[in-house]
Amino acid sequence: MLSSKSKGIQAFIFNRLYQIHEEILSEDPEYRELGRQQRVLLDRVFARLPPEERQMLDEYDAGRTAQMNRQDELVYGQGLLDGILLGLWVERVGRGEATLAAVLEE
Repeated sequence: MLSSKSKGIQAFIFNRLYQIHEEILSEDPEYRELGRQQRVLLDRVFARLPPEERQMLDEYDAGRTAQMNRQDELVYGQGLLDGILLGLWVERVGRGEATLAAVLEE
């Protein structure tokens, strides 16, 4: 899993994911509303649980958050690789080294 101690491309991905969460997601009304709805439901469930079961819910929530963070890492990393590949294909077609049809068949 990525962390603030990551190096190289992993550090770039970590920093970019953090920036996206801070600058883009926090400003997106739909994202904020989905988070608000989820928080309201989670708070209602939490309030109804006995204290000994609240710890289990906290552990579930932490595990789910870690899984979503890992998903972000994998999706962003794959998107980055896809973007690099797309850039190479566009360059090859632009230089006349390949046709678009040939590149799409690769």
